[in-house]
Amino acid sequence: MRPLMVNFPLPIVTPRLILRQPIMNYVDCYEYTSAVVDSFKELQPWVPWAQNYPSVEQSEEYIRECCAAWIMKNNNNVGIPFWIIEKASNKFIGSAQLHNIAWDIPRYEIGYWLKTSATRKGYMCEAINALTRYCFIQLVAKRVEIKCETKNERSKKIPIALNFNHDATLKNAQLAIADRKITDTLIFSRTDLTNLPDLAVKWGTD
Repeated sequence: MRPLMVNFPLPIVTPRLILRQPIMNYVDCYEYTSAVVDSFKELQPWVPWAQNYPSVEQSEEYIRECCAAWIMKNNNNVGIPFWIIEKASNKFIGSAQLHNIAWDIPRYEIGYWLKTSATRKGYMCEAINALTRYCFIQLVAKRVEIKCETKNERSKKIPIALNFNHDATLKNAQLAIADRKITDTLIFSRTDLTNLPDLAVKWGTD
């Protein structure tokens, strides 16, 4: 059960990015849909929700669910999503989510995806570095996890670059999204901010 009065001050601001909660409006809906469509071929092998091109109506339904998740913070299917906004363009380029939350520890698992055209710029490392700091400093985390399929090269580069510990490789732990064959799961974690690369980050003020 979520403890009372957990504060999530926003936005989270880094040198190049802003992380904020989704907003139910035309701009967020359109930019989210466009980002998924543009990145569909890269997303499809790795995430279960990217198996069909989304309509604007489906994106609207998803964003409404995201907004509700921010109100309830009840650890539902979408977790607690953070929109990643590129400062230079003021455009949505991806999202990160806190999910599988154990409030009583607290422990947070981070998931993420980035628009294809925004990759290879270090944006996701910057976003997850910032969110990791937010978890430990603001949300008093005792553990932060990242999990991915062993073959998901791009996803596993993030925790490695951020000096997360490789806790385990779980053999035959899941079905691969791409072909439904049994595959392994990598588990990375942190229990503090030791050796996390330096990053200027603040939150709670525009």
